[in-house]
Amino acid sequence: MLKLFDLSGRKCSVHNLKRILDLNAKINSTLKIDELLSLIMSTAAGVVNSEVASLLLLDDERKHLVFRVALGEKGGELVEKFRVKVGEGIAGHVAQKGEAVIVNDTAHDPRFAKRFDKETGFVSKAILCVPLTAKGAVTGVLEAINPVGRAKFSPADLELFQAFADQAAIAVENAKLHGEILKQEKAKQELLIAREIQQNFLPDLAAPRFPVDIAARNIPALEVSGDFYDVMPLSESRTGVLIADVSGKGVPAALFMVNAISNFRFLASRLASPAALLPELNNRLAKSSTRGMFVTLLYMVFDLRQKTLEYASAGHPAGIVRTRTGSIEELAPPGGLPLGLVEDAGYSQDVRTLSAGETFVFYTDGISEARNRQGEEYTLPRLKHCLNAPRTSAENYAAAIISDLGAFTQGAAQHDDITALVVQVPDALPQP
Repeated sequence: MLKLFDLSGRKCSVHNLKRILDLNAKINSTLKIDELLSLIMSTAAGVVNSEVASLLLLDDERKHLVFRVALGEKGGELVEKFRVKVGEGIAGHVAQKGEAVIVNDTAHDPRFAKRFDKETGFVSKAILCVPLTAKGAVTGVLEAINPVGRAKFSPADLELFQAFADQAAIAVENAKLHGEILKQEKAKQELLIAREIQQNFLPDLAAPRFPVDIAARNIPALEVSGDFYDVMPLSESRTGVLIADVSGKGVPAALFMVNAISNFRFLASRLASPAALLPELNNRLAKSSTRGMFVTLLYMVFDLRQKTLEYASAGHPAGIVRTRTGSIEELAPPGGLPLGLVEDAGYSQDVRTLSAGETFVFYTDGISEARNRQGEEYTLPRLKHCLNAPRTSAENYAAAIISDLGAFTQGAAQHDDITALVVQVPDALPQP
């Protein structure tokens, strides 16, 4: 239960105590911060019957007080307009010292800052200023300006105004905390939704519906990943395989990924080769890209009947191939700009002859650049070494890569999304 008023530290009449209780109930009627600040100001001027009341809160750096709300004929112009250095003026002095003051003759008080009256046209004759504190720290100040019906503010006014400010400070902190909790919950929900949407876009590789054996692993650094992959059946013997890495992480990267993969699927069914698809996909992404986002991408078309692999890269790491005899080779696709940076970028492709039993490994830099606790990177040579032992399926290769990566990182924090995509050519190829 909140401590409403410290009777042992202050003398107050039953009437004033009742006013504080009523005002406390009023300002604790909402947890919406903007609504609360307005409510405090609509109440504060009446606490000690002043012309104007102003609320100033410390900024995040605790170097300035910011006018959040001001009431009165002239005071309304102060909303979100003025900043006061800590130590400047009456308000800055109270924020710096953490002690309430009564100034009943501003014209002869050296602490009074005249610039605000000059800018607003308001005349501040007397000021009652008290600190707002939370957890022992000043969070702002509350001012009452110019008493109504009397010449001066009294010590009794200060006691009453400070009591109100104490409750206002608690209400503000509660509202801020409530707001942060709501933001966090909303962010969590957005991440869960984005994660679900993203996972639904990734292909289901469990069912053997492609002429090549395919397996993948995708491990996000955050709740959602900027890495993605896709597999498109193009014909009975042709399969389109894509792996990509969106700049950034989290929800923006996931949304960009959804845009990229949607456009890829539309184009892959219409454009036969990687060299034809990448320029068109790039133009679409460049037109819709926001926040300077882009994607590195490697697109391959496996054609078992023609025994060819066509592939093109948009700034993405090369793949690795393990031949049937056990030799490890690195693909070197023609280079190209990441997609989404500029329109009308050019892309070319290379063609490799496929052999039965070959295994291709494609990856994002979250694998090659993964670090262990000593700060050492996993590197491409280690990935190649992991492929030395023959395995019977793409799934076994994918599992071995992630297992070896985990053994290397030794539980070190993951700083980037991790994706591995393995394609294994069958031991027997169809005749052309």
